[in-house]
Amino acid sequence: MRFIKVLFLLALFVFSILFFSQNIESLQQELTLILDVPYIATLHSIPLPFSVLILTAFVAGSLLTMIYFVVDKFRACAKLKECRTRMASLEQELNSLRNMPISEDQPYAESKENEEVNA
Repeated sequence: MRFIKVLFLLALFVFSILFFSQNIESLQQELTLILDVPYIATLHSIPLPFSVLILTAFVAGSLLTMIYFVVDKFRACAKLKECRTRMASLEQELNSLRNMPISEDQPYAESKENEEVNA
């Protein structure tokens, strides 16, 4: 599985380099972003090359994805710890029931005998 991941990342890297090298003229054009909030303000960014915007969007998406997976991992670790704690307590209960001495006075055994006689 790790080998497939490495191949996928390598292919992504190669295609990214091809994309940027073949479209260098288009990606160097400058673009100014505008945010017009009605009745409040109009904001303008500094002129940025289009390639910077693409790379910024890629990095932002990568960071958000990493944050999502880190939160999911912490949640899974907490659930695993809870399950292990519960499993340990259930194993302890099972061992205490296994080590309990068997006595002749078992009320459930008498009730089964009474049901068999009545039937």
